[in-house]
Amino acid sequence: MVETGAMRQVVMTQGVMTIEGVTGRFAQGLGRHLRLSATGLRLVRGFARRDGRLDDDTRILGRASLIGDSLNRAGASGEASEIALTIRPLATGEDGRILLLLGFREGEDEAAGFFAEVFAASGVFEALRTDVLSGAAQVLSLSATTSLWVRENERDAVPGMPVAWHLGLEADGRRSAPARGLIETLDWHGTAAPVTPAPAHDEEPFEASADLLARINWSLKQVVLVLVFLLIVVALK
Repeated sequence: MVETGAMRQVVMTQGVMTIEGVTGRFAQGLGRHLRLSATGLRLVRGFARRDGRLDDDTRILGRASLIGDSLNRAGASGEASEIALTIRPLATGEDGRILLLLGFREGEDEAAGFFAEVFAASGVFEALRTDVLSGAAQVLSLSATTSLWVRENERDAVPGMPVAWHLGLEADGRRSAPARGLIETLDWHGTAAPVTPAPAHDEEPFEASADLLARINWSLKQVVLVLVFLLIVVALK
């Protein structure tokens, strides 16, 4: 495996990628969707200065992971254990789509690592924002078609078989290239309230009562036997 930052040749032809120093090739066009699940959703309000003006930077943050499959970086080691999720509203006039951006940030700070950014139509973002604030949105899941890569021998993987998705490489072969996608489904729900088991009935009193009744029954039988014996003795006299 070639280390991140090392220069290597990257060749991409007709949906197939070859990386210098990496065994095997990578391919696109896998006929299946990437599926993500996210928890820990929270709303962050704020503003950011862009192009000389102050813009609303309200966003929803969360922690995501792949469902069934894994996410890696072509030409580098390390599998995504957790993906930093950010959901933002699309700019006005771009409604009708929900876009996905996947990538990897270099560095040692908290922002480093795998990330996913969702750009949702304003109506979708507002609905999700409302439910996050009310607590009705605690678990989010999405399904998307993306430009991620897979090993060439996994290109024809049967549905249901886990695959390892990979981020590609920049043209200079030094850094991971982001992948883009179109989200087909996006849904969320609140975590079901935990079912509190009914307190177990104390069985000791019942068992003790049953044992006491058994002892009384046995004693009565003994008394009856003694009386019968006495009656027999009296009759013999």
